[in-house]
Formats: sequence, C-alpha cells, structure tokens
Amino acid sequence: MDRNESRERNWKFAAKGLTLMTLSGLLLLSGCSSGGKDPESTSSAAPEVTETQPVSTETVEPTAPTAEDLGLTPEEMDTVKYNIYVEMNNEIVEVLDNLYSYYLVVEYADEFAFVPDTPYEYKYDISPFDSSLVDDALLVAGMEPAFETLDDLTVQIAEPMRALMDTFDDIYSCYDFSDNQYAKAKEFHAVIQANVDTFEGLAYTYMDAVSQLAVERTAAEEQKMLDEGRTIIYNASHAITVTRELLDECYKQDVYDDNIQDLDLTPIYPLQTELKTTVDAYNAAVEDKNQLMAESLSGSPMYSLESLVQAVDWMVMQVESGSPISDPGRDYLGGIIHIEEVLSDCIDDYNYAFAE
Repeated sequence: MDRNESRERNWKFAAKGLTLMTLSGLLLLSGCSSGGKDPESTSSAAPEVTETQPVSTETVEPTAPTAEDLGLTPEEMDTVKYNIYVEMNNEIVEVLDNLYSYYLVVEYADEFAFVPDTPYEYKYDISPFDSSLVDDALLVAGMEPAFETLDDLTVQIAEPMRALMDTFDDIYSCYDFSDNQYAKAKEFHAVIQANVDTFEGLAYTYMDAVSQLAVERTAAEEQKMLDEGRTIIYNASHAITVTRELLDECYKQDVYDDNIQDLDLTPIYPLQTELKTTVDAYNAAVEDKNQLMAESLSGSPMYSLESLVQAVDWMVMQVESGSPISDPGRDYLGGIIHIEEVLSDCIDDYNYAFAE
C-alpha cells in the first residue's frame, strides 16, 4: 500500500479514534490564560517605573497558573486536564474527518487542483471549528499534575491543529472562494498542505495515548459508580465501554467495512451478549423510581442505547451472511462505520446527561 492509499485508509476510518466520554466535573479554561484574572486588569496592576527604578531588559516568560490559582483541588485539576485532553481527542477525530472530505474534492498536491471527475462540491462535508480548545490544552499542558506523554504531544500538535481548525472554519464560512480563479481556495489549500503531514503524524499517536488513558480512567470510574450504587450511569457507561471493546476487536483483526466478511465473530459474540445484558440492566434501572431518585434523574437520559444494540446486531448479521458491503465508505446499516456513528451519538448523549 503506497503512502496515498495508506493516508486515504487512515482518514476513511478516522472514527477509529472515536469520541470519548468525559468524567464529571468538566471545566473549560478559555479566557483563563492570565491565571483566572481579567486580562485588562493586568496592566493597571504593574508597578509604575520611576527614574530611580532600574528597568530590566530581560524577557520574563509568563508562568502557567496552578490549580490553586483557579480555585481547584489537585484532584479536580486532574479531572479538568483529563477532560480537556479527551476534548482534544474528539476534535482530532473531527479534523481527520474534514481532511478526508476535503481530499475527496481537492488533490493532495502542493498546487491547488480539483480531483478529476469528483462527484462532490468544494466544502463538501466540511465542519466549522472553534480553536479556543487548543488554548485550553496548551494551558493545562504546562500545569500539574503532569500527564507525561500527552503534555508533550499537546505542545507538538497544537499549532498545526489550530491552523487546520481555523482554515476549515474559514472554508465553512466562505461563499466567494471561487472568485478570481479560486484565489481564496488556493490560500486555504496552502495552509492545509503545510500542516497536514505534521498533524496526521501526531494525530493517531495522540488518540492512542488518550484511548489508553481513557480505558484506565473509565474502569476506575465505573467501579466507583458500582460502589456508590449508581447503577443507571454505570450501565450507560459500561454499554459504551463494551461497544468500544467490540470495535477494538474489529480493528485488531484489521477488519473494516471494505472487508467486513472476514471478521471472526468468535470474540464478538460474548461482547454482543454483554452489551445486550448491560442495556437490559440500564432499562430495568430507569424503570425503578427509587433508583431514579437516588441518582437525581427524572427519567432515562439515554434512549440511544437501544440503537447501539441494534447496530451491533445488524453488523453480526451482515458478517454471518458472508456478503461484502457494496459501498463500504458510507454509513451502511450492518457496517462498522454505522456502529461508530451510533456510538458517537451515545457518547454525546452521555456527556450531555452526566458530565457536569
């Protein structure tokens, strides 16, 4: 497989990174780069220089705020930092999806040119971004507690990621890109080409690092939920965990929608059963008014879990049929991509319902 084929496959299955769940207590730090103070107040707080005061010519690098500066305990800061890195992971998936859509229309080359006979229009499936998340990530990367690998990766990926996010945001908002022989489109393309290789080279390493950390954090969090008797949120979380394990098994076998008929279902069946059992337990728990009251819920916050069971059942039936998927690059019922899409929706529902 040559470099371009490998790149296309990576982008095509960018959802392998999948969105991840945040832990409770998410606090975004946009606007806190001055240590939680009003940026405009910093100038008035500076001491006045008089003739008797020596003026230093040394540049003083600003120091990152501490958890104490932000009014957080070390444990809360740990959760905030983890959640911001999870959000970075989720945005990396979106940027990769945008890149895949972009190169369906535009040639991967230094000079701007359209892919011959492409059925898609410029801006096809391009999503907007708010790159302030990158500022949050850079801020926490310099704060304790240290996240070792992820702190360093965040610093490395920040600027190419910001450049791509801002450029895709510009493309999404642009309606005169074709004027003057696509002058603006050429400007956008130059930025994308200048950053795509660096970003892609770091993106999968970043997602793998966050995923490994998420597995550890989620296991501990789910055990805490069980210990505290929070069976509704536990089963909601565990259904997502089991589905991720099922998808990881597909990836481990190097099976995607274009070769789904090759999937060995032997390790899939137990996970399919566990998912059904978990969702059944979730449904039973939300029918218990006392349990709803104990978890401060008025009803089921996650109706999408049944769709997750159905998506897995369809995939298993597709594999059992022995038939390939005729259009493997799309959201096909019975495909792995469909499970990924439904799982992403479930994670969004979970974060909305349970992450504070």
